[in-house]
Amino acid sequence: MSLDYDWLSQVKTVHIIGAGLNQDKPAHRAFIDAGHRGFRMVPVHPKAAGSSILGRPIVPHPWSTSYPELFVVFLSPDTLFNQVRKWLIEGRNIPFLWLQPGADNEDIIDFLDNSNIKYSVGKCWVITINEQDIFASNPSQILPWCLQTKSVDGSECSVWNYFSSGTDYICDNPLEWVGDLLDLELSEESIPKYIRSLVKEGENLEDAAKRLS
Repeated sequence: MSLDYDWLSQVKTVHIIGAGLNQDKPAHRAFIDAGHRGFRMVPVHPKAAGSSILGRPIVPHPWSTSYPELFVVFLSPDTLFNQVRKWLIEGRNIPFLWLQPGADNEDIIDFLDNSNIKYSVGKCWVITINEQDIFASNPSQILPWCLQTKSVDGSECSVWNYFSSGTDYICDNPLEWVGDLLDLELSEESIPKYIRSLVKEGENLEDAAKRLS
């Protein structure tokens, strides 16, 4: 393996920015072409959030933790520019951005340079890790995941669901929160924090998530 890419094997979580339900899109296909290499691949797509890709929940944003590791970006340059500017205004700790072919132009490159954000351009992450035969050094299994939606029966109640590892689902109800078991454990968002507060003595977090569903 090239020394230029050694650092990639140390990454555990890769957020795939722009991965929705359209199976013809390269962002979706990334999970088919690279999902066997041990990375915790997290699809990010605001409109498709709450559904899943090959058992991995689609989340609306990549900020379940304050220090994400790697964003692989399947966005247009204009959309990426707006996203990065929003993240900077919010004070986010932006990780290394791997810009997929088509996600870059001169303006976004200048903006990233001026913002001191590390990035890669001109190479596809999926092709790179396959050609270089890169696997995660600390491989992750596909995790169980949870979903909270708002009921549409007029009651305004929240509905909590637990899905076992690898379960696929299409979400039709208004989303309140979604994430896998690691998100549920680490996220500082209000819903996972509340779920953690409901864990009983002698019960682990996954058992509590199952019980509440």
